[in-house]
Amino acid sequence: MKHVYSLIRYVPDPVRGEFINVGAIAGCDESSEWEIRQVANPARARRLDERGSLSAVWAFMDKLGRAVDAHEAAIEQPTAADDQLLSEEWLAELWTRYRNIVQLSPPTVVLADSTTDALDDIFDQLVVDPVPHRGGENTKHPALAAVRRAYKAAGLAKAHDVHERVIGHAGDHRERIDFAVANGRVVQLTQTWSFRVADQDTLAENVRAWGWTVRAIKDQGGTVDVGDRSIEIPSDVNVAVVMIPPVKAENAAAINDARAVFEKLEVEAVDVEHADDVAAAASDLLRAATPA
Repeated sequence: MKHVYSLIRYVPDPVRGEFINVGAIAGCDESSEWEIRQVANPARARRLDERGSLSAVWAFMDKLGRAVDAHEAAIEQPTAADDQLLSEEWLAELWTRYRNIVQLSPPTVVLADSTTDALDDIFDQLVVDPVPHRGGENTKHPALAAVRRAYKAAGLAKAHDVHERVIGHAGDHRERIDFAVANGRVVQLTQTWSFRVADQDTLAENVRAWGWTVRAIKDQGGTVDVGDRSIEIPSDVNVAVVMIPPVKAENAAAINDARAVFEKLEVEAVDVEHADDVAAAASDLLRAATPA
């Protein structure tokens, strides 16, 4: 999977140009993953800090870390605003903006299965830091990436056939939906979930809230907001779920509730390995909806 990264550099004297890599940030538009990592042992950076400017670097990295946290919350919480999302374009803007004590290297492509793996390789090769780092809990990013790849492989174009992070409306219900496939009207709604997250209670609540909106759509139809326009959702719209199943049943209290919701709504729920089936159904539905 293609990721982009920038090294985060401390440049004590921009005129001299001497610098040290103190961290890196990496992300992937395909999976919506973003992660920042800083050196665990900043001794080498402190040795260069003759003017007491190193604190500005840590403040900058803290700001980036908070942006990554907000991005992650926006991905996991359907009600979050789009303006908290990060992208490769955002990283390029950071690179051009910071040219003083803190600098970023030009965004560079690296191939890796995840941002954690990408940062492992980057730290091994480009950042002097003896302390290893491993990633945290599982999230829905692999499912998002799988759906995007599947739609692309099926010949569906982003922003033309496939619209991401739309707001679905049905009566008094309003919910963020990961993907809507449309051709004049919506033919498929797809949601992704990971059942490997630590907070199972919040996950179960989010699935139930999503389910209420889907129920209202199936009862009376609805609309999705795509940019500045509204697209009709017919009551017979195809609704699919692509999920990352739990590893251990005892650590997955939300899965049973979710499966009951999916069954009641007659929603097709597939494991992430079968995202191609969802895309194939969307492609068939689009062809059927296209005027001859």
